[in-house]
Amino acid sequence: MRAEMTKEQRELIEEFGLLQEQMGGTRMTGRVSGWLLLSSPPVQSLTEIAEGLGVSKAAVSGAARQLLQNHFVERVGEPGQRGDFYRALPADPDVIIPLDHVRTMHRLIERSLQTVAGRDQAQTNYALMRDLLEFAAFIEAELPELLARWRERLTTTTSREAAGAGGDPHVHTGGTT
Repeated sequence: MRAEMTKEQRELIEEFGLLQEQMGGTRMTGRVSGWLLLSSPPVQSLTEIAEGLGVSKAAVSGAARQLLQNHFVERVGEPGQRGDFYRALPADPDVIIPLDHVRTMHRLIERSLQTVAGRDQAQTNYALMRDLLEFAAFIEAELPELLARWRERLTTTTSREAAGAGGDPHVHTGGTT
């Protein structure tokens, strides 16, 4: 039985779209992600997503392809059904906060500061670069431990849930997608 989305859920789906757009993605990938997080059942066909969002199947297909590449959703088969079905995946912290990007930003800012070393360092843009360099160094130092603690928490939570309620090991509470 497919549950209808409430007005509040539809508004949240739109907010997921806006957030994704603000983060440099597309509004449609955010909307599809939001739909999959809120849908019941959690596995949805391209047609169901498109109809639910009131958009073309082609728009959903493009967004789903992008979400597959970024490991935010997975394509699954449904017994006795034809077509593509999707469900949201637990978040991969390395995708959400890519340490490689932080390291690249650190190197770029370092090199940028070297190119202006002979100039008046009181300029606000140079001060901004020094602050960004310090922030990047902080994130580089703290993020690996933070991600390790998060993975440990997920493992502990998942183990407890599976032992206590015979839970689905693919469902993580406390995580985001």
